[in-house]
Amino acid sequence: MECFNQTLYEKLAKVADKSDNWDEFIEPTLMAYHIIKHSITGVTLFVLIYGREAVLPIDEMPSITIRDCMMQIVKEVSHIRE
Repeated sequence: MECFNQTLYEKLAKVADKSDNWDEFIEPTLMAYHIIKHSITGVTLFVLIYGREAVLPIDEMPSITIRDCMMQIVKEVSHIRE
């Protein structure tokens, strides 16, 4: 447990370096800690706790091509001009 506390302290010190609101960074820091593969186990803590990989919002983003994005912008711009 002391090893984990040291790790958490170091991570919080990095992300909250210039902020007095270090407590706002606890949850994101813990999530990051839970989704990295650890060298000893070879898996993430999230898998060990929940039995599955974590699904992050970025994992669920639709795959959109640059062309599709540009076409959508062109449609919106032409609609605004009318």
